[in-house]
Amino acid sequence: MRRRNIIGQVCDTPKSYDNVMHVGLRKVTFKWQRGNKIGEGQYGKVYTCINVDTGELMAMKEIRFQPNDHKTIKETADELKIFEGIKHPNLVRYFGVELHREEMYIFMEYCDEGTLEEVSRLGLQEHVIRLYSKQITVAINVLHEHGIVHRDIKGANIFLTSSGLIKLGDFGCSVKLKNNAQTMPGEVNSTLGTAAYMAPEVITRAKGEGHGRAADIWSLGCVVIEMVTGKRPWHEYEHNFQIMYKVGMGHKPPIPERLSPEGKDFLSHCLESEPRMRWTASQLLDHAFVKVCTDEE
Repeated sequence: MRRRNIIGQVCDTPKSYDNVMHVGLRKVTFKWQRGNKIGEGQYGKVYTCINVDTGELMAMKEIRFQPNDHKTIKETADELKIFEGIKHPNLVRYFGVELHREEMYIFMEYCDEGTLEEVSRLGLQEHVIRLYSKQITVAINVLHEHGIVHRDIKGANIFLTSSGLIKLGDFGCSVKLKNNAQTMPGEVNSTLGTAAYMAPEVITRAKGEGHGRAADIWSLGCVVIEMVTGKRPWHEYEHNFQIMYKVGMGHKPPIPERLSPEGKDFLSHCLESEPRMRWTASQLLDHAFVKVCTDEE
């Protein structure tokens, strides 16, 4: 078996890969040492990682592929290209990449307080939900202003820091739109994401119209429900097809009774069945429910 090194340093990207990607990836220039595995999913494994030069703790995503698997490399490069152009306190920061023959290492900001899914398991107090909802909405608005649809917003993809910041991450499903100004439902024509957080138009793809930025807003509403109840929407259903049938037939996840009138109204604008009637992230930032001050202000 090939020995797996835990200490690395940036290597030159093979020309064959550069030719396939047609993009210049930001390559790291520091030595690093891998720590413990902290996550694993469809898009690879995630480890803690230390910058040996500075001592900074980071997260490192390892994506494995077959030699000369240009398709995987190109798809990953597209994801990184989305990452590179944006810096914001409420988005997980991307530092760079190492590309090797059979794996790619992606270096990102490490969020030391885990995921929103984890901290919400017992439900959160409303004043905390309002603070978190504002920061998530800000992050979504930044993406949408850059013409990016996240497509997989859920508690497991939202991270917390010890300073109290919320950071939206895991852009594995994200897509860059051709027209930044367009906000209509037909911006995207593929079905990706997590069923419990999917908007109706993502599931039904009515008349082949696809979906757009409004689908992220529905997912935001589902995350707010998750913060209130401690459970994902539609938790009573075991199978994705059951959830997709319910949402596809026009049902909405119930709005929690213990939420304030402002919170219920905020959710009503997120969970509007007709995507054209759903509020945008920019509109939601003017809603009373998220008119709260954060440490960044």
